[in-house]
Amino acid sequence: MPVEITFIRHAQTEGNAAGKWQGHTNGALSALGREQAGRLGDRLAGKQFDVVIASDLDRTVDTASTLGRPVDTDERWREPFFGTWEDRTTEEIAGDGTGGLKALLAGEDVALGGGERLSEVFVRANEALSDALARVDGDGSIAIVTHGMVLLTLFSGLLETKRPTPLRLLGNASIANVTTNGDQLFMTRYNVDTHLGQTFLPHFGHDPSDTELLLVRHGQTASNTELRWQGHQDGQLNDTGRQQARQLGEAFPDVAALYSSPLSRAAETAGAIAAVQGLDVVYDDRLKEIHFGEWEGLTSDEILTRFPDQSADFFAGKDMARGGTGETFVQVRARVRDSLREIASRHPGETVGVISHGGVTRAWVTEVLGLAYEGRNRLSILGNTGYSRVAIGRRGPSIVNWNLTPHLDGD
Repeated sequence: MPVEITFIRHAQTEGNAAGKWQGHTNGALSALGREQAGRLGDRLAGKQFDVVIASDLDRTVDTASTLGRPVDTDERWREPFFGTWEDRTTEEIAGDGTGGLKALLAGEDVALGGGERLSEVFVRANEALSDALARVDGDGSIAIVTHGMVLLTLFSGLLETKRPTPLRLLGNASIANVTTNGDQLFMTRYNVDTHLGQTFLPHFGHDPSDTELLLVRHGQTASNTELRWQGHQDGQLNDTGRQQARQLGEAFPDVAALYSSPLSRAAETAGAIAAVQGLDVVYDDRLKEIHFGEWEGLTSDEILTRFPDQSADFFAGKDMARGGTGETFVQVRARVRDSLREIASRHPGETVGVISHGGVTRAWVTEVLGLAYEGRNRLSILGNTGYSRVAIGRRGPSIVNWNLTPHLDGD
C-alpha cells in the first residue's frame, strides 16, 4: 500500500514579513501567520494523520499544533544554518562582498553564510524522511511541518532536478504532497496555497515582469474513467467532466488570453473559462495529447495483449513511438516547448491560460525540471481540470504550483 506524505511549510513569522533569512533563529508566528495556520488547520481538518512531525523550532511546532494530533519534533527538519546570513535580508546578504548569494543562485553548493551546504541539508532531511516512513511500515499517512529551504532542497534532491532548481519556494502555510509505493516516490501536488484565499501575499519570488502560464488539463471523459489511452482521439467530456469544466470556469484566475488544444475535451474545457471571462480561445495543434498510434482507444491490458513486443519495450522504459505510428516523449516535448515559447513571447508580464492534456503537460514540465525521460514518473499527471502555474522570468521557467484543484475540493 502507498504512503501519503503531506509536507507543510510553517506559517508566516515576523522574520518572513521582514524578508529575513531566519535559519536556526527561533522566531514566533506573526498575526498573519496565526491566521494562516488556522486556515491550514481547517483545510486539513478531515485528514487523519498517523504521524505528525515538526522541526523543533517554535514556528513549525505552532503550525503543526493546528492539525489536532500529537506532534513529534526532530531537529533534522530544521531550516539550514545560514551562518552569518542568519536574521539578515537578501539585500544585506547580496551586499556583503563575499559573492556567496550569487554563487548559490547560480547553482553552486556553497556553505551558506559559512554555515551548512544544501547537500548537507538534503542528507539530513532525507534520513529524517526515511525514518518517518519506517514508522508507518509502508502503509499510512504522515504530516511533516518544516521550513521553506529544507523543502526546496529535499524536493529538488528527490526529483533530481537540475541546478539551480526550477522549483519556487513554498509559501508560508502551503502544502506539497508525495506518494510512495515501495521504493518509488512521486510528487502529486506542490505549493498548494489556495486555502489561504486571495487576501494573502503573492507567491514567493513573484515578479510583476514574469509571464505566468496556467497549464490546465481538460475535464473528465469516458475514456479517462475506463483507463483508455485517448491520444488524438476526439472524445467528448462526460457529465462529470462538463461539471468540472463549469466549476473551473467559475473559479479560474483572471487571464489575459486563452490557448487550447483543438481536441474536443480540451476545447470544451477552455470554452467554460472563456464564457465566464469573455475571451476568445486560440487553438494550437501542438498542444494536442501524445499520439499513441495503434494503441489509441485501448486499455493497458489490451495493449499488452495485442502488441506484446511493442508494449514490452515501452513498459520496460524505452521511449519509443507509441503504438508503432505514434510519437515519442521527446518529440512531444519539442512541439509543446515550441508552442509555449511562442505563447509566452506574445504575452510578456501577463497571465495566460493554456488548456491541454495530462501527457503533454507533464512532458514539458519534466523538461523544465531537468528530468530525463526515465525520471518522468517522479511527477504525477495533473488531475482532470487540475492546473499548474509556471512563471517565466529572467532565469527561464520555474514551477510555482502543481495540480491545484480548488474548484473541486476547496484546496
